[in-house]
Amino acid sequence: MASALSLASASKNTSRPRSILSSNPDDDEHTGKTWARTVEDPWDPMILTLDGGGIRGYSSLIILRRLMHEISVWERKFEEEEQPVEAERRTFDEDDLLPCHYFDFMYGTSTGGLIATMLGRLRMTVPHCLAVYRTVGDDLFGKKRSSIPLKTKYHHTPLESAVKRLVREHCPVHRNGTCDGEDWFPWHVDEETLHKPLDSDEPLEPAEPPEPICQTICLTAIHNGTITEAHLLRTWPHNYVGAPNWVTSYNAGAEPLRIWQVTRATSAAPFYFDQLELDIRNEKRVFKDGGIRENNPSSAAWNEFISIYGEYKDPGLLLSIGTGRPDESQDGFASAWPGPLGESSFMKKTMEKMAVFRNLLIKYTEGERTHDSMKKRARGENTWYKRLNVSEGLQTVRLDNWERGPYKDPKTGIETTIPGGASLTRMEQVTETYLAREFVMRFDAYAAPAVKIQQAAEKLVRQRRAREKGRARDPRRWETFLGMFLREQPTRIQRHTEAPLSTIDSGELCVK
Repeated sequence: MASALSLASASKNTSRPRSILSSNPDDDEHTGKTWARTVEDPWDPMILTLDGGGIRGYSSLIILRRLMHEISVWERKFEEEEQPVEAERRTFDEDDLLPCHYFDFMYGTSTGGLIATMLGRLRMTVPHCLAVYRTVGDDLFGKKRSSIPLKTKYHHTPLESAVKRLVREHCPVHRNGTCDGEDWFPWHVDEETLHKPLDSDEPLEPAEPPEPICQTICLTAIHNGTITEAHLLRTWPHNYVGAPNWVTSYNAGAEPLRIWQVTRATSAAPFYFDQLELDIRNEKRVFKDGGIRENNPSSAAWNEFISIYGEYKDPGLLLSIGTGRPDESQDGFASAWPGPLGESSFMKKTMEKMAVFRNLLIKYTEGERTHDSMKKRARGENTWYKRLNVSEGLQTVRLDNWERGPYKDPKTGIETTIPGGASLTRMEQVTETYLAREFVMRFDAYAAPAVKIQQAAEKLVRQRRAREKGRARDPRRWETFLGMFLREQPTRIQRHTEAPLSTIDSGELCVK
C-alpha cells in the first residue's frame, strides 16, 4: 500500500479548478496542506459522521481502514523524528489503533449509527468492525421474513442479539466476562435520569462541552402524533440554551436507552425492519430509521458543534463518510413501458408511481444535498470539512444486497465461496478503486480521495500528539480522553457497581 507521501504526490492534476491553483508556490492554503500541518488548539473537536446505507456501510469501513493506515504512517513518521532511539519508539500498528483516540464526536445514521456505536461507544478497532459487518450481514440479510412488496422483509431479533453479544465482548466498562449486554448507551445514567420526565419543564442551564471522551450520537426519527422529526440519541445530555437562534435545535438530553435499543432505533428502515416501540419514563416512543429525515448526519453534527462552541469557531475536522453516490438517473420520472401496453393510461400512471417510489428510496439513502450545504458553510473542502464517498460503482447496490459468491479472507488470504461473498468483494473492489483514482473535477472539490485522507490523517495525528505533549497541564483531561476512568465511577453505565481499576499505563494508546 502506498505511503501517505507518495499518495499525495500522485494526485497532482492540472485539470483542477482554477480557484485552488496559486501563482505563489509557497501558498499551500488552497491545497489543504497549510490546514493539515497547523494545530491552533490541540483540543479543537475532531468530528466523524457516517451516512446510512444498509450493507453499503461496509464501504465506509473500508475508507476508515485506509484512514487508520494513513494515521499509522504519520504516527511512525513523527515518532522517528521525535524519538531517535529506535528501541524506545512506539509501533502504532494500524490494526490496533482506536479511532476513538482521534475523534471527539461520532455521528451516525442507520448502519452508520451502528458503526459509530462500535467505534465510539464500544471503542472498537476498524478490523473488528469489518469482521462484525461480515457476520451480522449474514444474520440480518441472509434470511428473508417476507417477499411481499411493502411488507417488512427481515426479522430484527438477529440485530438485537448481535449487538448484545458485541456489548458483552467489547464493553469498555465491565471486566471480561461480567457484562450482560444490557449496558446503557449514555455514559452516565443515575436514578434521577431514569425517573425525570422526557419533556420536563425544569429550566436548563446553557450547554457546556461534554467530558473529553469520544461521544457517540445516533440519528433516528420519532413520531409524536403530528409530525415525524429528526431525533438524536446521545451518550451525553445536551441542550440548545444559549445557542444562536438560527441553529437547528434538535431534542435535548440523553434518553436512558440500552445500546442495543439505540442501534435498533437508528436502523429501523421502513420495509426492511419493524419500527422500535418503547416505554421510556412512562411515555410511549416509536422510533424509525434516522435516514427518513437525515441520512447524512454532518449537518446535525455541525449544528450541535455551533450550539456548544459558538458561531465564531470551526471544528478541528468534520470528516463525513458516505455509502456511495446515488443513481442520478432515478429522478422521479418514469421511462416508457415498451410496446403498445405502455401507451395505456393505467400503465403510465403505474410507471410514474413506481418511479416516484424508487426516487424516494434514493433520496432516503443519499446525502449529497447535505454535503453541498456543508461545503458552502466551510467554503470548500480544503480546510476543516471533508467528505469521502465512493463516486461510482455502488449506485445499484441495494440496502440489503447479500449475494453468495467468492470472498478472500483478509487474515488467511484464502478465497472461498460464502453467503454475501459476492457483495463484499464488489464493495471492496469498488471502494479500493475510488481510493486509488486520480482527481476528477465532476466529483472532487480540490483533490483526489487519497490526498484528502492523507491530509485528514496528518491533522488527526498532529492534534493527538499535541494533546499528549500538553497532558501535564491537565492530566485528568488527557486520561479521560484515553478512557482510563471508565471503570472507576459507579454512576457510569454499568448495571452493577465495580471496583475501580488500579493501574493503567497512561501512555498506552490501545487502552480502552
